[in-house]
Parts: sequence; C-alpha cells; structure tokens
Amino acid sequence: LNLAKVITSASRPPRPGEIDGVDYHFYSKEEFQKKIDNDEFFEWSIVHNDFKGIQKSSIYNDISKNKNILIQLDIQGFEKIKKNIDKTTYKIIGIFILPPTMDELIRRMKIRNTEHDKADIEKRISDAEYEIANRDIFDYVVINDNLNTCVEEIKNIIKENTIS
Repeated sequence: LNLAKVITSASRPPRPGEIDGVDYHFYSKEEFQKKIDNDEFFEWSIVHNDFKGIQKSSIYNDISKNKNILIQLDIQGFEKIKKNIDKTTYKIIGIFILPPTMDELIRRMKIRNTEHDKADIEKRISDAEYEIANRDIFDYVVINDNLNTCVEEIKNIIKENTIS
C-alpha cells in the first residue's frame, strides 16, 4: 500500500510501553506551546485535556517521498487537515473506525487500562459519543467488530483511492 504513518505529537507523558518517536512525539505542555508559537504544526487541538498535533515536517517529509500518508486523527484534526490541505496537489480521504457498540468501546477502554480517573473515563466516553454522532464528515465508516475484516476493508479503501 506504500504507507507512511505520520507520528502524532502529544503533550502527555508516555504510557507504559509507549516509545517516544514511535508511538508519539512526547513533549511537555510548555514545549508543545513553543512549537505552536513557532508555527511548526500543520494542525493541533486540545484532546482529552492535552495538546495533540501533526508537525508540518512529518507530513511534508512523507508526502515528498510519494507515500500514502496514514494519520490517526480525531474529528477536530481531520477537519483542519481537510480544510488546509492543498486539494489540487493532494487527495485526502477520511476513514472513521467505529466500534460495534458503545458498550464494546467502554469494554475495550477498560481492558486497555490507561485511564484510571473516573473523570478521564467519562470525558473519553463523552468525546467518543460526539465523534460517533459526527462521523459523517469522514468519507468512509468501517465498523471494527472483527480486526481482520476491519483491516481488509481499510486496505481496500486505500487501494481504491490511491493515485498512481
């Protein structure tokens, strides 16, 4: 599929098992703010009380290598990318990965065990409900009820939308 995954930047500490530069580029809130002030982000938002964003260098380095860019974004980020990308030069498609049910999403969140504060869990559930309700801004919706099927559907969407 000729994919290049863009690594998102975040202003939170790594979770157990996460590696800086692989899972995210981790910065303090102060460092992140300096990067915002220096106009280093293609897009950034506050997500779950932390900054998250895509650095310009991450996108342009991979685009210049003629790759299909894979970016994991929330709705705020996708709206900004979709609005700001040069559509005469680049094609952008959005794929919303939908949990089969809210109960299943909550179950997966509990298994992941990365949120321990009740307020954090409630905020993530509220954010998920908002995003699910607004998924129509994406070009495709794929239900993640079976991982292998979900991956195959996403591969097919990418293949169908790849510019030769």
